[in-house]
Amino acid sequence: MGRRIKHTTRDVESLARLMLAEAIGEGALGMSMVGTVVANRVEADCAPDFENLRNIRHAIYQEIPGTGIPHFEPVLNGTLYTQRPDEADLQRARDLLQGYREPRSRMSLWFFNPSPGQSYRDPCTPTMPRSPMTQFEFAHKNHCYYVGVPGYCPEFYR
Repeated sequence: MGRRIKHTTRDVESLARLMLAEAIGEGALGMSMVGTVVANRVEADCAPDFENLRNIRHAIYQEIPGTGIPHFEPVLNGTLYTQRPDEADLQRARDLLQGYREPRSRMSLWFFNPSPGQSYRDPCTPTMPRSPMTQFEFAHKNHCYYVGVPGYCPEFYR
């Protein structure tokens, strides 16, 4: 269990849409793992990557520092806004905001799809692109999941 994240119905819908846009082809488990990473970022609250992310919308719309580029591809390419979550998707998002974390991605703060738009996943890299303080943890379908290197974000990795 993680900590509960204060949220509105708009936050629930935004998280559900992000999970759909990122991992719709990966089933409920894939969507929950993606949502767990987003919730973990709010919970982590550590510099330099996740400091002052006070709510789920801050995490969803966060930009890569100094670039103006959103962290999440669905925000960048607009697919976030075309998703229509059903009640199961909304409940999955509610559960995450109320403290549930998918066990497999419970310690992950990053994920990425190394081969978007392809029917296969390219190999995962040892570190997350543009994030040298990471190390590969595991892969699930199209996504690679990463944790911080030892000593990174002690506020989260306690």
